[in-house]
Formats: sequence, structure tokens, C-alpha cells
Amino acid sequence: MELKQKGTKADIGSFKKIDISLIWSAAVDLDLMAFYRTRDGRTGGVYSDNYQGGTLGALDAFPYIRLSGDAGVGGAGGANREDMSLSRIDDFEEIYICALNFTDAVSGQSRVFADYDARIQVATDRGETHTVPLDSTLPGPVAVICRFASGFIASELVNDSRVMHLDAFRAEIPGADTLKIASKVTLREKGDSFAIKQKVDRGELLINLNWDQTAPVEKKTGFFSKLMGGKTAGGVDLDLGCLFELQNQTKGAIQPLGKNFGDFDYPPYVLHLGDDRSGACSEGENMKVNLAQAGQLKRILIYTYIYEGVPNWTATNAVVTLTVPGQPILEVPMGSQTDSRNFCAIAMIEFGGGEIKVTKLVSFHQGHPDCDKTYGWGLKWTAGRKD
Repeated sequence: MELKQKGTKADIGSFKKIDISLIWSAAVDLDLMAFYRTRDGRTGGVYSDNYQGGTLGALDAFPYIRLSGDAGVGGAGGANREDMSLSRIDDFEEIYICALNFTDAVSGQSRVFADYDARIQVATDRGETHTVPLDSTLPGPVAVICRFASGFIASELVNDSRVMHLDAFRAEIPGADTLKIASKVTLREKGDSFAIKQKVDRGELLINLNWDQTAPVEKKTGFFSKLMGGKTAGGVDLDLGCLFELQNQTKGAIQPLGKNFGDFDYPPYVLHLGDDRSGACSEGENMKVNLAQAGQLKRILIYTYIYEGVPNWTATNAVVTLTVPGQPILEVPMGSQTDSRNFCAIAMIEFGGGEIKVTKLVSFHQGHPDCDKTYGWGLKWTAGRKD
């Protein structure tokens, strides 16, 4: 039975399990979700754990809703399908079945669901199948497709057919205020890690280092002497850099020193965007990683070093942030550090399995060679300076 029109209803009676499938073939990342309000006023949602705070749910315990996983990641075309099951709805006042267009929500595009040949199929354990097409021509990244309403006599499946923008969706649908397309995660302790689910295979990972200027201090010249604790008149010159390793075992370093700024479109697919000599620039220093080539990357070690200035990390208030569109912003603060060494390995980024795993390091070293030895890069180092 096809529920084509908004408001069309089907009596689903009693059941042991209902299976819900979101099916599409277009090159777009759609996500099947359920949001609910219980009879006693509780609200919540079941959606992919690729979103911060997301849960796949459970069938044998509350909320009696279980999602299979996340398909169509990266906007790949083909036989895409996400499945969800319900084992009971007696405790619920209403359950909304929704589809989020992650591709358009992240990019800000205004395409419509009618472009994506998607549909919802609802199958009961009595052998009945109901189909609700996603054929709306209204713009918006979220489709509220249908809802289950538990009545005194029978349970109903209702074609809701609403397309909404995110703000209205979070405000009007019970439990949807828990959904976060992007937010912030702070890695507070050494060893803390977070896996960015790579739902996109394009765009960039932006790495930013920001810090504050410090008061003038004494000067002691020579690059390696500076790495060993030398001081300079003027503000701290804190530099962002990284060690990289590709899947083909190519290794190297990217940093302002030596003008090794890398390349975004060619190996190593990492580009340094310029040197902030004082920390006065509000944007600090930035590197970007080409996510379209993430499969070529194995690991990146983010580091910073005080090229000029007092080795007082607490005074710098340094913070590294990592940003991927549509994903939580990762923040790695250095915190209150008293180490006198001028080189700090801040975080390790590891690529693989559709994830970008970031781990906080905050380990201090006697310069580049010492850090290299600690993390097993095997590069040869020579002294250098900036013009």
C-alpha cells in the first residue's frame, strides 16, 4: 500500500516488530532517523553514532528502536539503504521517522528530496508493506516522512510529508533538539582521542594554531640554541608544523622554517597557509589537509615550536583546533605547561577505516630530531632559520 498523500493513514494493529527502510540510489548521503515523545513526556532520538551524541538504539530495551548503521557515506551513488526496526510503541505518544540530507545540510545547497528518488518502506510482521515516497519539491535538508501514533484502539502510520530547515526541525519535532550537525569536542588530557567519522570524501581538514603574544624578554641568537631555551626581545614566535607519512611510506615535514609549505593538490596533500611571526594575527597559523586524498595519508603529527621567545608555554595560551565540515570541531589546548623545552608534539592524526582519529600528545622535546626519534619518523635533520 502506498501512502502518497500527506495525512494518509494506515492501521498497523498489534505487532512484534516493524521494519523501516530508507532506500535511494542518488549520489547523496541521506540518514534515517527516529525522534519520539513518550506518554510520560520523555523525548529523544535514534540516529547514526557518526553524529556526536548519536545512538543506534536497542530493540530489547528502551527506546525499542534500533538503527542498522550509516549508508551512503561520502554521497556515493548506488543501492543505498538504511534499516530501522521497532519492537513496541505502546509507551510512546508519537514517533517521527525522518530523513536528513547530510550532503545538503553541510554544504548549504537548496536541492529538493524529489531529486533523489528516495522512499520509505514500512513492513509489519503480518506481511503488510507500506511505501511513503520522498518526492517533495520544497527546499530543506530534513524530511519528516511519517509518524507512528499509538491510540487507545489501534496504532496508526501517518504520512507526515513535511520538509523543514534545521532550526524549525529542532524546535518543532520532539527530541530533535539533541541532533547536532557540528559542535565542539575538547581533548583535555594527554592520551584523549576522538574519531572523526569521515562522512565526506572531499573538502578539507583545517588545522589552526592560535596563541597570545607575551611581554618582551632577553634575546639569545641561534636556532638550535632557541630550541634549547634561548630568549628574544619581542613577542613569542610560535610556529605550526607537522610530520607526515603517506600510505606509500613517503615521509617528510611541513613548516615555515625552510619554507616547506607542502601542497594541497599533490603529495603530501597538506598545505601550510603562512607564517604568523608574532601571534598578533587573530587567525594564527593554519594548515589544511585535502580530504579527497585522505586514502593516501597514513598519519600526521602536529607540532609547534617557539622559534623566538621565552619557553613559557603557559604564557602562550596555545590552542590547536581541527575542523572538518559538518563534524565536531576538535580543540586541543596545551594547558598550563612549565616545561623549558621549546618543541611540543601536540596531536597525532591517523587515517583509516573511514575515520580520522585524533589523539592528544602534548609531549616536549629537545627540538625536531628528538621528536622524530620518539615517534619513529626516521628523517634526517639539519639546522636552519627563517629569513
